[in-house]
Amino acid sequence: MSLADDIAKLRAEERLTEVIDLIPYARFTGFQAYWEDGQLLARLPYRDDHIGNYTANIFHGGLIGALMEHTAFMHLLHHVERNRLPKIVNISANYLRPVAPTDVIASGAIVRQGARVANVRVRAWQKGWDDPVATADVHFLLPKPRTTSE
Repeated sequence: MSLADDIAKLRAEERLTEVIDLIPYARFTGFQAYWEDGQLLARLPYRDDHIGNYTANIFHGGLIGALMEHTAFMHLLHHVERNRLPKIVNISANYLRPVAPTDVIASGAIVRQGARVANVRVRAWQKGWDDPVATADVHFLLPKPRTTSE
């Protein structure tokens, strides 16, 4: 069974937040996904090995970028049903402030979706949604839509 098949099964069972368990890097970093008030959220729990600057005691920027990329991917999986997985074209991340040693939350929104490309905007925060630590725009190449023969 392929990753796309596993994701299709989770989608059919309305268990897409469990996609994280299928992605080794997501498991390794401890990413979590859950629904809160009808919104899909991703969480990167604080761990000592997430610190990138031990002098300032702040998260590694690459982990924050990975969280935003993963959040965009999860959001797109939940809202766009295709027979194969979308592919990331690029990500433009804005690191707005140092990320303190506490959990980081992120959420995404589809800004524009065409037949072949989707743009997802992500916001990551610690204290509150109105006080972001980082934002990103992630562009995806979408697979061809499902056909009746698939």
